[in-house]
Amino acid sequence: MKVLFYNGMNITPHIETEMEIAVDLIKNKHEVYFTHCKGDLLTCCTNPSHVEWICRNCADKKKRAFQLIDIPKKNIIPYPKIVLDETIIPKSFASIDELKQFSYEGSDIGLGVASSLISEQRDHKLNTLLFNEHIQRGLRTALLVHKAGKKILDKVQPDEVVLFNGRFLDIRPFMRLCEQRNIKFYAHERGGTMNKYILCENSTPHSLTAIAKEIETLWGDGGPDKEEIGSRFFTDRRSRITQSWVVFTENQERGRLPEGFDRSKKNIVLYNSSMDEYEGIAGFSSRIYPNDNVGLLKLMESFQHEKNIHFYLRVHPNLKGLENSQVKELDEIGARFKNLTVIRAEEVVDTYSLLDAADIAVAFSSTMGIEASFWGKPVVLLGNAFYDQLNGFYKPSTHEEVVALLHQQLEPLPSKDILKYGYWELERGIYYKYYQPETLFTGKFMEQSVEVSKPKKVVNYLLAKGK
Repeated sequence: MKVLFYNGMNITPHIETEMEIAVDLIKNKHEVYFTHCKGDLLTCCTNPSHVEWICRNCADKKKRAFQLIDIPKKNIIPYPKIVLDETIIPKSFASIDELKQFSYEGSDIGLGVASSLISEQRDHKLNTLLFNEHIQRGLRTALLVHKAGKKILDKVQPDEVVLFNGRFLDIRPFMRLCEQRNIKFYAHERGGTMNKYILCENSTPHSLTAIAKEIETLWGDGGPDKEEIGSRFFTDRRSRITQSWVVFTENQERGRLPEGFDRSKKNIVLYNSSMDEYEGIAGFSSRIYPNDNVGLLKLMESFQHEKNIHFYLRVHPNLKGLENSQVKELDEIGARFKNLTVIRAEEVVDTYSLLDAADIAVAFSSTMGIEASFWGKPVVLLGNAFYDQLNGFYKPSTHEEVVALLHQQLEPLPSKDILKYGYWELERGIYYKYYQPETLFTGKFMEQSVEVSKPKKVVNYLLAKGK
């Protein structure tokens, strides 16, 4: 069997994940190929501005990786030369939504560019005219990947393809080509814990349909300790234990509530998400409102005269230090309503103590929605989430239903489905055999680091600057 690795992400642990998969394939006598960018792309998810010394470091890291797993030179596939017809690309886009709609030969390259740019700039509502140069560079790169990808697939004729994530502008077009040609592909990402990775067959890590199915399958195959493991996910989160990503509550002051918290009132805590994480992903739009901010505004307009109900918005800690469109809008909403307290991302108010003190929790897509249910709170779920097919939540379908629910004295909806999610979070993925993680972004592969040495990085920097 021929397996082609579309090598588009070289940050640890992702390049090591591809090495891990490749080693076992080679041991089982399969033919393994890697694509190799030598600075051909105008932008990419690891080097958006196409800085030359970063390109050099990336190339050196890949070279070391290929040597460690003994990939023959003939199996390292460079990008073919492509002449682009840039008249295909519109000269500008009126909005980020218009950019998302742009496609070419059935490939949603506009969505990939929007997703990458939103992630890079950390702003879901980018001024597309201000960032037009970035957009044009991204679209040219995506077109290049689309056209070069055709030639690479024609040349290698792989039975399967392995690639990273599937969301970004320099990777998504290749994934779409696999779909168009009925080539089985696997998208890899971090697993539930640092010592695991996931492989999504003909899907991406963000597919709500695939995740819902996987949650049920894992639980069905689980052993007698699955409930204990499912519970541990939630207790570890509350204890600030690192699992698969950074601990956003690490710097919060345990037990700290907002000043003036009045227990005599009905207190409703809202947990939002950092919208830049989801705006570039198909299928993550809210079920009821266009986005979290619009939902918050409509809620407050409906409750602004309710003196005995107070809302606390715990702004997602991932928005710390940002002054993007989402944060500015939240500040404006917070200033309008006396019965709304906006707890900014950098404030040390304890997310969990606030939850304990609240009467109702409201979540858009945040994991805090399912955590709140685990800790015995009635939860109203407003948006799409990885857990939205499970029981344990009130799931209104209209704004009027939301308002009616929040006026009630809601009871928690206990359900073992909550443990299914916790079990999935910790158990999903494949254990590394050859890669040994040390932190979220460092580790050794077969006892060796793939990272470029500091002296070599200095040389690359000087060579790039000396041109």
